[in-house]
Amino acid sequence: MELKDVILSTLAEMEDEHIIEKHTSGVIEKKESFAAKPVQKTVEQNYDENEEDEDEQLSNNSEVKYLSSIRERLLVLFEGFQAPNNTNIEAKVDMTLNFLEYVLATIDSRVEMLEKGNKK
Repeated sequence: MELKDVILSTLAEMEDEHIIEKHTSGVIEKKESFAAKPVQKTVEQNYDENEEDEDEQLSNNSEVKYLSSIRERLLVLFEGFQAPNNTNIEAKVDMTLNFLEYVLATIDSRVEMLEKGNKK
């Protein structure tokens, strides 16, 4: 059961208890001292806002993980170039070019995903 459903059922129970109390006290009024529909709309709006915040946090966490992994890979790449054993430099340059091509492709795909997410 989602949080939204729990809140809505609690509000419905509170409203039912309020009507029963009025009925048992001999005063039958159809007045609602409690505006359930506006509260329900407010709860739904807050729920939607919370979902958007959670999605944004997940997106931010994903970006942080991605950037951290790219950073680690770049550090390893630079350490490899700075190694005193600079034999086979052509292979290192070729590997670096392949890595940079991979990084550009992943950045492009992430930018596309973010743009699609912002359009929704």
